[in-house]
Amino acid sequence: MRVPQDLSTTIACTGITLIGYYGSFIIRDLEPLSLSRAAAIRTEQVYTVAFNNSRNKLLSALLASSFLWQSNLLCLAADNGTILKSPLLVAASQAPDSFVLTGGTSITPDQAQEKVDQLSKDILLKEIELERYNLHYTQEVAVQGRWKGWRYGGLQIANNGLGLAGAIIGTSYRGARLNDAAKVKPAIQEQANFIPEIGAWIGAGAAAMEFGINGYHDMIARRHGFSPTAAMHKVEGLKNEIDRMLAERDAITKIENASPSFALHAQIDAAEGKVLRDLRDQSLLEFDRFHVGARRLIGFQQMQYFLDLSKYTSNALGYEFGALSLHLHRRRYNGNAGALFIVSGALTMTAPMISRYFGKAVGSITEHRIKPIVGDAEHANIAALETDLASLDKLFKESGLSPDSIQRTIDREGIYGIHQKAFSDEIRAGQKKRADSKLSATQNVGAGLYVGGSKIASGVLFSIVGFHHEYNTKTPRANHVTNDDLFAGSVIGIPATAFSILDTLRIQVRGELKRKHLEKKGMLPAQLITLRLQQLDEQEHRIKGIKP
Repeated sequence: MRVPQDLSTTIACTGITLIGYYGSFIIRDLEPLSLSRAAAIRTEQVYTVAFNNSRNKLLSALLASSFLWQSNLLCLAADNGTILKSPLLVAASQAPDSFVLTGGTSITPDQAQEKVDQLSKDILLKEIELERYNLHYTQEVAVQGRWKGWRYGGLQIANNGLGLAGAIIGTSYRGARLNDAAKVKPAIQEQANFIPEIGAWIGAGAAAMEFGINGYHDMIARRHGFSPTAAMHKVEGLKNEIDRMLAERDAITKIENASPSFALHAQIDAAEGKVLRDLRDQSLLEFDRFHVGARRLIGFQQMQYFLDLSKYTSNALGYEFGALSLHLHRRRYNGNAGALFIVSGALTMTAPMISRYFGKAVGSITEHRIKPIVGDAEHANIAALETDLASLDKLFKESGLSPDSIQRTIDREGIYGIHQKAFSDEIRAGQKKRADSKLSATQNVGAGLYVGGSKIASGVLFSIVGFHHEYNTKTPRANHVTNDDLFAGSVIGIPATAFSILDTLRIQVRGELKRKHLEKKGMLPAQLITLRLQQLDEQEHRIKGIKP
């Protein structure tokens, strides 16, 4: 039968029909009163009986009307899809000792408690899976080999060492002939260009090699399922599963709270739900830090290696033109050499800043892409987790419940504390690492400005004697000015190149000492990751052993 669309019409029709139907019984009950006056003596008794019968039938009519009104209301609501969707609404319409969830599953408050425990375990296991993925991600992405720093630093020391040798040769040879420039022998002076040129090609090759190694590691990570897109899809899937179970757990906790005998349990379960949500937020934020940090580091390093390749290639070509000017007796090539030295110096000055800002830009783009996945967790902080854990512990102490009745929740609380400590330690380590990175970046910018500025000054001196028409001839004045300027260029290069060698050596030695110190304390990133993975495995086995 089709339900009328107008609810008021349905109620009116039903009421009129029932009143008319039951009214006939009332009239029929009263008819005997008018048939015989002889029965007057029984009037009072008859009216009494008739009134009682009529009253009962009117009450039945009203109850039937109410029943039909409720039935039509529910049918119309079901037809419009406005009810029977929320577990709480369905539960509210049931008897206090039985509730029906979406899908027709019946549950009592006592069963709700066990269901909440099971969901808490499942949520915690999913969060452990998310944390484990975070750690494997940081192991696979932006890999920094054990000898990466020494390999690249060592090759740059060789590069600068050969450059220093060439500068010393040029300074000593030209310096001895400042008063008699005609005695400068091109064949000997060519060595002052060939030696640093070899060093510059070594530096360029080292930059290209490290650029390729980073690309290779990135390719391997993508094959293992840790590409940016695959990682975000994986984390988003885990987050959606956790959110679904959290929503179901919240609904069942409210069902549990409907029974006064389980109200205290429901309060504890609600407090535990906040802790579970905090852990989810911290896991998402950890992935955000790992993912954004990895992409930022790769962007920074790749741009740095590209700029190093460019500046060392420019430097090598500059030395090649300097050697050609001597070999072919064409001083104009000194101008080409000077222009390339200026380019190399400018790249040296700006490379630390360009690579740093490029890395930040890559990180910002990555953070924008991941923002929909992190969602409301973006504004979470570790203090909220600490506060909610303290509130849960306070409820344990003040609830007055038997420890046996909440033992499973108490067991999980210990695991929550381990997670909170791991997140706090990781955040503090990240903050210290960022502070060290800022200091290193500032030092690198300062060093780049000094070394690059010296290179530009040397390039300007080469350009003067190369491009100025008065010094392209072989007159005594041209010989004298050329020898003096190129001598000055070599002198400028000596302290700057020596500084580069010492600064590179300082960075590597300092890094190695720090690494040894952390290794002894078991605080190296690789050690901490291994330890956390072991803890997660132990926690997983422990949780699976907590039977609801």
